[in-house]
Amino acid sequence: MIDPNIGNTLGLRQMHPVQVQTLMEFIGITINLAALTNDKEVVEETEALADELIRLFGGNGVQVTIDVDY
Repeated sequence: MIDPNIGNTLGLRQMHPVQVQTLMEFIGITINLAALTNDKEVVEETEALADELIRLFGGNGVQVTIDVDY
C-alpha cells in the first residue's frame, strides 16, 4: 500500500521521457513474461505490483486484460 506520508518524490511528470518509456517497457515485458507462465496467480500478482509501482510515481495504475486465442 502507498504510504500517504511519502512526501516529495519524483513523479512520472518530472522524469525524463526516456526514463518513463524505459519504465513502461520494463513493466510491459514483465507482464508479458507473467502471462507466458499460464498461471493466473502469477499474472494477478504481477499486475498488482505493476499497478502499485505506477501509482507510486503518480500515474493512474495498470490493468491487465488477457485475450486467449484458441
